[in-house]
Amino acid sequence: MSRHAFFVAGERVVHVANPCGAGFQYQAQAHTLPPQVQVGPHQHDLAETVLVVSEGTLEVMVNGAVGLVAAGAFISIPPKTWFAYRSVGDDPVRLLCRTAPAAAARHACTVTIHIAAA
Repeated sequence: MSRHAFFVAGERVVHVANPCGAGFQYQAQAHTLPPQVQVGPHQHDLAETVLVVSEGTLEVMVNGAVGLVAAGAFISIPPKTWFAYRSVGDDPVRLLCRTAPAAAARHACTVTIHIAAA
């Protein structure tokens, strides 16, 4: 999960810091989904998505697999991954949806040093 700081005040998201340089590509939105409302399916080519559930239960479908995310839990969805979600149960679901550029991949390399005797 990326290290972006924000807090939610009602339906408003306040950004505290953006230390990873995500710039304007970083988005966080608070949502309230009425019962049985679905969002998606969609994907983000260059960004990861994190869904944090604060109230209720969310059914999340990721690349065809289905699971439940309950209040107090979250799910991280990598870039180029199809996903959708919907409110299940009789109560609305409150969640925070955070989208930010995926962390840069760290590439390993091999360094070979040849020492010749003089």
